[in-house]
Amino acid sequence: MTEEKKQKLMDAGIDFDGLAARIPLKEDFIFRLLGKFPKEQCYDGLVKAMEAKDYEEAFKHAHNLKGVSGNLEMTRLTKVTTELTEKLRSKDFTDLDGDFELLKKEYRQVLDAINEHILS
Repeated sequence: MTEEKKQKLMDAGIDFDGLAARIPLKEDFIFRLLGKFPKEQCYDGLVKAMEAKDYEEAFKHAHNLKGVSGNLEMTRLTKVTTELTEKLRSKDFTDLDGDFELLKKEYRQVLDAINEHILS
């Protein structure tokens, strides 16, 4: 992978260098790990639960997404997912829709970067 592609991933909020330092594997294996992220189902479950206003189920999916994105060093996505998870945990539904919109924006940026620079 070129430095330009790594930079594009980093621009989308993926701390590639941090991930590579934490998981001392070859770059192509790390790219394969990142390439599996779009198949992760916790985001789809979160969307369905939020649309149904099933906040208990939404919490479970948000918590899972927080773990997956954190393990893959998706820093901005992890930050907004953590904030949503904690709101759902404490049953603070203030501006939940706004928080969820921000999460969807960060998720889309990560997904677009992976699709364009890893899976294409």
